Amino acid sequence: MRWHKRSVDGSGKCSILRSSASGSVVHGVLYRLPLTSKPQLDQVEGLGVGYIEETVQVYGEASVSEALTYVASLNHIDDSLQPYSWYKRLVVAGAAAQGLPPEYVDSLRSVESRLDLNVERAAKHLADLPCDLSR
Repeated sequence: MRWHKRSVDGSGKCSILRSSASGSVVHGVLYRLPLTSKPQLDQVEGLGVGYIEETVQVYGEASVSEALTYVASLNHIDDSLQPYSWYKRLVVAGAAAQGLPPEYVDSLRSVESRLDLNVERAAKHLADLPCDLSR
């Protein structure tokens, strides 16, 4: 996982990369959504405006599944970007709340971030979070 997708707010957002490196893993959570929800999700996630859809293989404890995910389009990748600290907190809190491996959550915590000078935007995003940010 990288934090290199250029956002309209000038910060880095999450995306995944295919890797041929042995042992490369991105942990996450699978959701089954009704097909009628997909257009709204596509809009919120920015499909066609910075993200493209990709089918990935997901390895569970006892099975392999295919899932759709949003991946940064090549013209929206900038490896010099950092996430805003509020965005990193949301990603870390979500990973911890979903019970992802502690070492993976710690690796997310270790990512350098920067302060969002738009205090109102940061406060709005953190206020909307339904899970505990203290982890």
